[in-house]
Amino acid sequence: MVKNPDLNQIISFLPEVIHEEWAPHFEPIDLEVGQILYEPGRALKHLYFPLTTIVSWVHVLENGSSSDVAIIGREGVIGIYLLMGASQTYNSAAVLKAGSAIRINLSVVLNSFNQGNAVQKVFLRFTQNLMTQMSQGAVCHRHHSLEQQLCRMLLMILDRQDGNDITMTHESMAKFLGVRREGVTQAARRLMEENTISYTRGHVVVLDRKSLEKRSCECYNIIKNDHDNCLQLNH
Repeated sequence: MVKNPDLNQIISFLPEVIHEEWAPHFEPIDLEVGQILYEPGRALKHLYFPLTTIVSWVHVLENGSSSDVAIIGREGVIGIYLLMGASQTYNSAAVLKAGSAIRINLSVVLNSFNQGNAVQKVFLRFTQNLMTQMSQGAVCHRHHSLEQQLCRMLLMILDRQDGNDITMTHESMAKFLGVRREGVTQAARRLMEENTISYTRGHVVVLDRKSLEKRSCECYNIIKNDHDNCLQLNH
């Protein structure tokens, strides 16, 4: 278990008095790959603040097809919609990378959120970046190549973890991007041929991040710059 809650950026930006109020309610938990935190139509009473885990918001269609609409790591919170007045979501929240998180009862957070502008600002700035990620991802999926989308996805995961190793199969990458597995295999092969990444048995190692950034589209920089601006506003 990770004992330092300040590894989560939202928690680290909270006013000290709010942090002290929440601390007794922090529940450290470990999450496994594929674990579902939220399901469509299901009302829940907890928020999750990732520490080392990474969680993806997945939209599933009636025919079973799915694609990820956003990924959230130590920069954010899972369940932000609960603070916006909604009791349930149309998306699922699935663990993309195993790791630790802090779970806290919604009522504790909601009480502070409703009373203080300082708390609201922290969450709303994260929401702004989440909206940028979701809208830019939609544009990227429509207008950019699969290789560019794959590079963007890998970079976004790297930003939410330590190290250059990513545990993902071609199948999970395809599901994340909402494309066919064969397309991901071809795109990953091109990156391997250029020594940008290596891949063995569901294990990706980024060998050349600069090359990955060069091969990505502008969408990654837009999302990252928006996040960096939010960090500056919170300091």
